[in-house]
Amino acid sequence: MRLELGAIGRRRVERGRLVAPLPARLRLLTGVLTNAVVLPLHRSRNGATSAPAGISWSAPDLPVRRHGFALAAYFTRTFAVILVVGGLSVGALLTAIIPGAQVLATSNRYTPFAIRGALKQLSERTTVYDAAGNEIGILGLEDRQPVELEEVPQLVIDAVIAAEDQTFWENPGVDLNGTIRAFIENATSGEIEQGGSTISQQLVKNRVLSSTRDLDRKVREMVLAYRLNEEYSKQEILEEYLNTVYFGEGSYGIKTAALRIIGKPLDQLDIGDAALLAGLIANPEGDNPFLAPEVALQRRGQVLDEQVDQEYLTPAEAEFAKAGPLPAVRPAPVDLRPQNFFVEEVQRRLLADERLGETERERRDTLLRGGLEVHSTLDPIAQVQAQDAVNRQLPNRPGFTAALFALEPETGFVRAMVGGPGFERNQYNIATSPPGQQAGSAWKIITLAAALDSGYSPNDTVSGSSPCTVPSGEGYGDPGKYGRATTRNAEGGGGTMTIRRATTGSVNCAYARLSASVGYDRVVEIAHRLGIKQDLGRTGEDGNWYPARTPVLTLGVFESTLLEMATVMATIVNEGERRDPIFVERVVGPDGQTIFDDRERDGVRAISPEAASCEIDILRGVVTGGTGTGARLNPHVAIGKTGTTDREADANFVGAVPQLVAHVWYGSPEGDIPGAGFGGETPAAIWREFMSAYTADKPVVPWPAPSLNCVVRGARVTDLGRDTSRPVSTPAPAPPASPPLATTPVPAAPPPPPVVEPPPATVPAALPPT
Repeated sequence: MRLELGAIGRRRVERGRLVAPLPARLRLLTGVLTNAVVLPLHRSRNGATSAPAGISWSAPDLPVRRHGFALAAYFTRTFAVILVVGGLSVGALLTAIIPGAQVLATSNRYTPFAIRGALKQLSERTTVYDAAGNEIGILGLEDRQPVELEEVPQLVIDAVIAAEDQTFWENPGVDLNGTIRAFIENATSGEIEQGGSTISQQLVKNRVLSSTRDLDRKVREMVLAYRLNEEYSKQEILEEYLNTVYFGEGSYGIKTAALRIIGKPLDQLDIGDAALLAGLIANPEGDNPFLAPEVALQRRGQVLDEQVDQEYLTPAEAEFAKAGPLPAVRPAPVDLRPQNFFVEEVQRRLLADERLGETERERRDTLLRGGLEVHSTLDPIAQVQAQDAVNRQLPNRPGFTAALFALEPETGFVRAMVGGPGFERNQYNIATSPPGQQAGSAWKIITLAAALDSGYSPNDTVSGSSPCTVPSGEGYGDPGKYGRATTRNAEGGGGTMTIRRATTGSVNCAYARLSASVGYDRVVEIAHRLGIKQDLGRTGEDGNWYPARTPVLTLGVFESTLLEMATVMATIVNEGERRDPIFVERVVGPDGQTIFDDRERDGVRAISPEAASCEIDILRGVVTGGTGTGARLNPHVAIGKTGTTDREADANFVGAVPQLVAHVWYGSPEGDIPGAGFGGETPAAIWREFMSAYTADKPVVPWPAPSLNCVVRGARVTDLGRDTSRPVSTPAPAPPASPPLATTPVPAAPPPPPVVEPPPATVPAALPPT
């Protein structure tokens, strides 16, 4: 058949558009529907195998006037069009028909091949799993879990066919009888109550067109539904349909509807359940069993009766199903946002990961609509152990809380994270949110790494006398003293001591002088290499940025997150190679293809293995006989460093065994509020309880033997660097204070040298960080 659309009778211009007369429009619609719907149906019922050719357009002249029989034929054909396009009142049809022919012509571009590509991608929820494969979070915009047709019970399929499209298996995508019935119903009711849409038409409406109820969309829907059946099998159409439709209560697709509304998986549904779900498709809100149970019972009964009429059920089976109860427990509102700190951090990082898309919108669509499988690094057992340790050791002090962050040094996998007092109460993640908290003297592990990597020895001697005035950069000097800054020790002690002893006792002035000697820029460089991501410095009152060239840098007054400090310690434990924290091992798309896999991500060399092994040896002494004895383990050997800020507002302990690193912080998230105590108290106690549980079933792994740098003769530390012109003697190694390990004996810290008392000085009332 060839339709003529060129010089269609007389033409006129309306609102800037060229419009053909109404009679020509009606003849056009009649021809299109005959070619695209009626003739294919006739051919299919008579065994024809060839599909009609595509619609094409040309331009003959059309008669302007008609008389007698021709006029009667014209009105008959016009009324037939009104019946066929059904689902609309006569007035609505006549109002819409003028633009209808113009829009209808565009349906020609949907060839059978093109219709497959025209189906819009379904929005599917993304599932987040822990390292053991347990579901820990759902992310998305629509709660939909796609299912293959083979997984849908036959009783569900029968119920849906009976309720929505009884001729589905035979019709070519449209059902003319159903369309006419819908028109009659709409005409008698005075409003649009039925659309006469087949399952194919509904699928086209939801996945190709829109839900707008006008003639343009309705006619195009019928044409495309026919073409859909040319390209797809009935099984494919039904599978797409069951995964598309909305059932109410935030449930998209049959699988989610069964779980949320009925409370059962698909394979456990009975006849009554299937009829209830099928009945919800037409009016999910009006037939809601939780809001309108009597209406839902009536609708379920109608579907069961239809199944009897279609011989899917016996009358006895239908009556038995009608007697069954409706679901009684209404599902909780759908909330596909993160429900815990770990999943929230996973979502934040994936939304910034360009492997999911170049733009923010692309990444958001991929994550929240793409039906991904996100396999995270979270160890469920370690997570429970971490939360239990915090709960058991947290003091009953209003306004104070704790956070914990743990990762594997060898892989960078994040195994446990406690972000604060409870995600349901406050979504601020203390462990990862910048700028973070003050680490106090825990920062000294960075200064120590910078010194050892720059050739300093733990046997070098430095003055720990307090107060101490050392060189500083612009913007950090004492008032009236350009280029010099003063700090002091938090506790007693002082005099000349080795770097090892200064670390064990966390002596502020010794480390202030050491950081000045190594060079502040060098310390900052090593900090970034080890895992500190934030800029280090401050903006002055003049608006200028001043890098952190100050002795208080080593005292941890510049904020850092638990994640950053745990990464620093993990880099040291991993022999100086940094493995950035990994929250997601791999992401798999809905087609089963891996989008990315970070399980074999390369590390980055931060400091030398010799410097790292020597630092490990020094940090053992902090736990065995220094400020961190509250974190001592048995039989495992721990290393660590305490950190306490000014006025005891923040208390920290960052420590490790060879298999795991953890940083614990304790304080008030509301601000600089005194009362957290020392890092060797609550944080060390939490760390010890967590790590004791974690290592209970783990083998004792020895630490690497310290390098020769740890036993070389020491030199004197000065403001200008390491002075080797006057070497200091190195005492003979003593037996190790910690439990023996299956390694070469490690020299213990030498006994303290004679203390050189500093001259009397005035000590300010406030204590600096330690």
